[in-house]
Amino acid sequence: MTNFKTLKLILGNLYIVSTPIGNYSDLTLRAFNILKLSDYIICEDFKTTSRLIKFFNIQKELKLLNEHNEKDEIIIDEFINDLLNGKNISLVSDCGTPVWADPGKKLLERCIELKIHLDFINGSNSILAALVISGFDISRFHYIGFLSQKREIRKKELRNLKNMQKTFILLETPYRLNTIIKDIAEELPDRDLFIGMDLTTKDEMHLRGKASEILSQLSAQNKENLKGEFVIVVRK
Repeated sequence: MTNFKTLKLILGNLYIVSTPIGNYSDLTLRAFNILKLSDYIICEDFKTTSRLIKFFNIQKELKLLNEHNEKDEIIIDEFINDLLNGKNISLVSDCGTPVWADPGKKLLERCIELKIHLDFINGSNSILAALVISGFDISRFHYIGFLSQKREIRKKELRNLKNMQKTFILLETPYRLNTIIKDIAEELPDRDLFIGMDLTTKDEMHLRGKASEILSQLSAQNKENLKGEFVIVVRK
């Protein structure tokens, strides 16, 4: 790892830029200007971000930082070197807020260590959207995020949440919606749920009720294999 602390350079800025979670109209004017003025954009997926910047007629080089390479010190050093040499760089995820359940934490930590200027460009966030739309008491809430991919461990994690006296938020991958609802039906049968799917898009869907009730709704609509980006809010 390069010892950047001994270098005396003009520092650039790392912009942590929130992007739309589904509806491109949600990109803020500030985010648009930052992306347009950045020297390049660090993204989670070339295809997704290329589609976004093409829509807004932004022509920028894209560089990749995702779950597969974010632990590579050489890649992080390249970004840090550019920042220390005065480049202004935007960090985006596939959608929503970078670093929050998305890659970028290692780069952020290095910037903090080296006192590189950070600027958060606020915008769409699926978790906050789901919390607000849920109608639950969110004066105090707990972000859980992703549970284990292994069913027995996941069920144990859910059992440990039985006594949680706050509304809490769960995330899962699109293809495991039905699986996690079944697990919640077994372990937290009396808790009310709100599931927000494909939020801000034309296909936005809201599911409400106990887990067993939601499973019945999906079955009645022949949507047992429903797939899409979703957030689960569990009522206290």
